[in-house]
Amino acid sequence: MAEFLTTNGTSHHIENIIIEAKTKLTLISPYLQLSKTFYERLKDASNNGVRIKIIYGKDELKPNEKNSLAELRNIELFFFENLHAKCYFNETKMVITSMNMYEFSEKNNREMGVLIDSVTDKELFNKAINEANSIIKSSEQIGLKKTNRTSFQDTAKHKKIIRGYCLRCQNRINYNPNRPLCESCYSIWAQYENPDYIENVCHRCGEFEQTSMNKPLCYNCYTEHQREIF
Repeated sequence: MAEFLTTNGTSHHIENIIIEAKTKLTLISPYLQLSKTFYERLKDASNNGVRIKIIYGKDELKPNEKNSLAELRNIELFFFENLHAKCYFNETKMVITSMNMYEFSEKNNREMGVLIDSVTDKELFNKAINEANSIIKSSEQIGLKKTNRTSFQDTAKHKKIIRGYCLRCQNRINYNPNRPLCESCYSIWAQYENPDYIENVCHRCGEFEQTSMNKPLCYNCYTEHQREIF
C-alpha cells in the first residue's frame, strides 16, 4: 500500500531508491542541483552497472554538475522544457513528490510525497512508469562531456580577474579564499560561525569537494593558489 511521506521521509526514500537500484534508475526533477551525498550515491550506482536516466526542465546546469555527471558511466541526461513532475524510481520502489532534486528543497522546504511499491501498488506503479517513459520520449537528450574549468578571465589589459564559486550554493562570486561564500550563504553561516562546517564545492574550480571556511580549496587548487602567491 502507498505510504505518505513528509520532507525528511521523502529525502530518505529517494536516497534509498538510488542505493537499492539493481539495474535501472530514473530521476525526474524540473530543478536539478545535486547535493554531494546524492552525487556520491549516483556514483556508487553507476559503478555497480545501474543504468541511470535523469530528466530536468528548469535552469541550465552548473558546469560542476555537468562535469561531475559526465564522469559517471551508464548515465543519460534529458531536458524537457515543460516539466513540472517530480518522480524518482528504480525497479521496485517509486516516490512521487513535490520535492525537486535540489539541495535547497531538501533542507528548507516543506514537502510531501508518496512511496509506491511495484508489487502492492502494481497498477499505479506501471501507470507512473508509462507516463515517465512518455516524458523521456518527448525530451531532448543532453550530451555529457567533461570540460576544463577556468577560474579567471583575460581582459584587454591582460589582467587576471579571478572569479570563484560560493562553497554552498555554487553561484559565481569574486574569488577570495578569505570570503568564499556569497552574501546570502554567509549570513546563514554567520549564525553559527563554524569554520569547519563541511560545504559542497571548491571555491576556485567549482567541482564537488568537501570544503569549509577554513579549507575553501581542493588540493589541486590550493597548490595552484600557493604558486600564484609566491
